[in-house]
Amino acid sequence: MDHVARTKRFVDPAHRFLVAIIFAVSLPGVAASPGHATKVPTTEAAFVEAPVPPSLKTVESSAEDIVDFALSKDRGGVSATAASLKAAANGPAAAALTRSGVPSAELAQLKARANRVAQLAGSGSFIAIALAANAVSELMADLYGRFQDRVPARILRLDYLDREAQLRSLARQKEKVAVAMRQLGPTWVRLRPKVIAAGGARQAAAYDRHVAAMKRLVRGAGKNVQAEAVHGLELVDQLEQVFTR
Repeated sequence: MDHVARTKRFVDPAHRFLVAIIFAVSLPGVAASPGHATKVPTTEAAFVEAPVPPSLKTVESSAEDIVDFALSKDRGGVSATAASLKAAANGPAAAALTRSGVPSAELAQLKARANRVAQLAGSGSFIAIALAANAVSELMADLYGRFQDRVPARILRLDYLDREAQLRSLARQKEKVAVAMRQLGPTWVRLRPKVIAAGGARQAAAYDRHVAAMKRLVRGAGKNVQAEAVHGLELVDQLEQVFTR
């Protein structure tokens, strides 16, 4: 989506100053204080209609692709995509996020996780690579949430949690499986009304059943957990389509 339209210029300088003040105090977190000049933010973060940067989409899709390559034991695909992920996270994505006001600590975390994937790509175990790539995906909901997109950012969170449950089960880390599964319900509760409002009542009902099934399986057999998690990933794709059709 396009950024919020810039304030129209006026011939009278007093009018320009008045419009700038009105625009500034209408933005979230910006207020004029007595005796101080109001500063109008100039970063992309000030414009709530700023679209998700293409470079961030590259990071997100690369991380998902690496999980798929790792699960299919495709070392070449892992290595090539990990290199692209690292380049995007440390280069154009970092630059775009910096311009948008993302704190340096969050940027450092993104870079560190992308670099970790690249370090493992050549000789690490495939499950370790998949988990490292999904750790990159964990950051996407918060980062996407800073921008305007048709798809609610919490859908990315559901995708991460279902995948995390699957991968932790494959790694036989039952306690971490339980952690991911316990977070699924609260995340879904916050997203569910948006799905229904967008015309996705049927998809919401299907995901309700999935969340209930995951609760029952929280201490269940690994293969059952993995199968239900994969089913959840398929349902997440359907939830996304509610907003993109």
